[in-house]
Order: sequence, then structure tokens, then C-alpha cells
Amino acid sequence: MKALILTGISLNHHEKELIQKTGIKKFALNHHAQELKPDFRICTDYGIAALLLQKFPQDVITTRDYAPNKRLIYAGHITFKGSTIVACIEYLIYSGFNEILIIGNNTVHQIFFQERVKKEIDCLLQSNSNIQIFQFSHGNFNLPIISIKEFERR
Repeated sequence: MKALILTGISLNHHEKELIQKTGIKKFALNHHAQELKPDFRICTDYGIAALLLQKFPQDVITTRDYAPNKRLIYAGHITFKGSTIVACIEYLIYSGFNEILIIGNNTVHQIFFQERVKKEIDCLLQSNSNIQIFQFSHGNFNLPIISIKEFERR
């Protein structure tokens, strides 16, 4: 199964259109990418799930909020490693997704945090040999680059 991880990266009109129209499941990090029509949101910060539920129509996957709500999916089996993108990848792997395309570039945070994200993703790939993770454009990940169209065709 395939999934897209949507971050706050800038996209051109054509890229936005491709993502909006794809049938691939889309997981937005926190408050990002509403214009891309995500299927789910994922968050790891305490207290943010309730805010996301109020602001957006998507169900929210959370690793650390326990508030019962029919639109809140508690993913307590995911260990928070300091980054929502890492938690999202781990959630997708445990949910049976084996091909993941990150629509992001890992340049939002400081260098030490970027390196931590890369290290955690590398660890997930090493321990899950049947998983393939790509980035859609040149970014600060240790991942192969693939276009959205190429990812859809795989």
C-alpha cells in the first residue's frame, strides 16, 4: 500500500493538482497542507489533537493525546522520537503501508534536528527491509527522489 506524507513545503500549481487528485492515502502533519485534501492528520504534541479536530474535517491520529473522540485515532503503540514525521512513518509502517512518499524537504528545523530525523528514518528503513520511502524533490533526507507521477505508477 502507498501513502503520501504532507508537510508545509511550497508546491507549484501542477504539483498541488497532482496531489489533490491522487487516490493515494494522504497524511498531513499537524496543521499543514489542507489545500492538498489530506485523508488524515497526525500529531505528536500534547494538546494539539483537540485543536486540529476543531479546525479541520479529517480524523486525527495522535501518539500522545488520550481524549476520547470518535474522530481521534490513538496510536499509543508509536513511540514518540521527537518528530511528527518520524511518528507518521512509523504509524504507516505498522498500518501496512510499504511505499511512502514524503512531500517535504526536512529543512524546517535546526541542523541537529534535521540530522536526528534522518537518523530515525534510516533506523526505520534498516529494521523494515520491505519498506520503501522516497522524497518527491531534492531535500535534506537520505532518501531517493521520485516524482509524484512516478510514485503513482509504481
